[in-house]
Amino acid sequence: MANVIKFSDDYPKLWGQKVARLVHVYILSYYDMHPDLVEYDTKTADGKYYPLPKTTLIQLVFVGDKQIPFCTIRRHTKEKYGYYLSKLNKEFLVEVTE
Repeated sequence: MANVIKFSDDYPKLWGQKVARLVHVYILSYYDMHPDLVEYDTKTADGKYYPLPKTTLIQLVFVGDKQIPFCTIRRHTKEKYGYYLSKLNKEFLVEVTE
């Protein structure tokens, strides 16, 4: 398995899962995001928040090895969007780089 999704911090939403399957790729605007989604996506285990860019974003939805779904929001580019679409239904290693 060569696919890796990296996180700069430990996030509660990950539930310690180490492998996850990408099940959905969605484009959204930062300005259309519900505050609850921002809270869910950006809150780290130590209570800090990762700042999201205020632009067009990609929401990636995964189902982890504990069958717990989680998402991550990433900056949108045509290349990234195409890359993640090509990886739908593929497994990723979940790497926390802290």
